[in-house]
Amino acid sequence: MNIYEIIRIVNLLQKVNCKPLALVSEVAREMGVKKTALMQFIEDNPKLFRTEEMVSRSRRGTTTAGLAIRDTYPTAGDNPATDEWLELRRKEWEKKLHVAAYDYYGHIEYHYFPEDNPKDSLRTGLWRNTPEKFRELEEAGILKKQDIGSGGFGDYSVMERYVYNDATAEALATHGWTTDYEENRR
Repeated sequence: MNIYEIIRIVNLLQKVNCKPLALVSEVAREMGVKKTALMQFIEDNPKLFRTEEMVSRSRRGTTTAGLAIRDTYPTAGDNPATDEWLELRRKEWEKKLHVAAYDYYGHIEYHYFPEDNPKDSLRTGLWRNTPEKFRELEEAGILKKQDIGSGGFGDYSVMERYVYNDATAEALATHGWTTDYEENRR
């Protein structure tokens, strides 16, 4: 069995059925293999698949349609739920920070470095804007939290943020750091 063929069939079934899931039995039928053979491939390569039970609801109640594939990945490094994916992100973002924009009703007030959450779906707080990076950059005198105000018309607020500006960008570059600021502007 070829993972790229499985990916192709799963994607086509998801499109044709207008559903985010493709039943394992339906994928196997389309590929011309036994569903048990496909299931064995999935069990032998769990890092390449995200599966879940597909249920159908009707007036008579809920019934299980079977095991379905939600996502397929060519390698374990492509699956955000794996340690391999996390290690690749850590390496890619070793000396890089994410820059976000504070948008006030369609007007960008300022750019800043958000403190990422390690428990979000992509575990960004473990590889992108980590507490360790902020601590290192604060100790080097490159970053410092600042009070910054924004808003107006009765909803003005002040927040403490790591602000991104030209001086910060220059200091980061001098010390070998990069950001995704230019990537996000495209």
